[in-house]
Amino acid sequence: MPLNAYDSSVGVFVRGLTNLKMQLKKAEDHAAAAGIGEAALLDAQLAAEGRGVANSAPNDLHMYTLATHVHWAAEGAKLAIAQLVGAPAAPAANDAKSFADLHQRVDATIAYLRGVAPSDLEAGLERTIVIEHRRGSTSASGGQFLIAFAIPHFFYHVTTAYGILRNQGVQLTMGDFLGNWAQSI
Repeated sequence: MPLNAYDSSVGVFVRGLTNLKMQLKKAEDHAAAAGIGEAALLDAQLAAEGRGVANSAPNDLHMYTLATHVHWAAEGAKLAIAQLVGAPAAPAANDAKSFADLHQRVDATIAYLRGVAPSDLEAGLERTIVIEHRRGSTSASGGQFLIAFAIPHFFYHVTTAYGILRNQGVQLTMGDFLGNWAQSI
C-alpha cells in the first residue's frame, strides 16, 4: 500500500499523542508514589546547556516546561492539519494546570485529527502554506510543510516532554516512546 498524506500526518500525530498520554499517566503515578505535587512535574524543564538553572537562560534559550511541551505537541499537530486542509485555526490558550487538563487537551486533539477526511489531506499537499514568524514568513507546499516543519516540530515537543519526564525520575523506556512498535523490535 502506498504512503498517503493521512497516514503520514494524522496517523503519526495520533500515535505520538497516544504514546504521550501513556507517558503522562506514568508521570501521574510517579508523582503520587513519590509524594510530589503535580505542579512540580508540570513545571519541570530541562536546563539550558551551560546555564545551570533553565530560568537564568536568555529569552532565546529559555526552555519550556513539561506542560508547555505537551500543549505544543497537541496544538502543533492540530494547527498543522488545519493548515493542510485550509481550515482557520488559532492556538488554544496554554493554560493547563493539571494532568487532567493535559489529558483533555490531548484527547480533544486526537478527536479533531480523527475527524479529518483523508481526501482533504491529499489535496492539502499541493496547497501553499505560509508560516508567519518573528523574522518574516516562510512559504512551502503542503507536502514540504508537513515533512520539513510540522512533523519535526511535533517530535521536538514530544521528545522533549519524554526527556523532562525521564529527567524527573519517571521510569520510561524506549517502549513508552514508541508504543506498540517497541514490542516488534
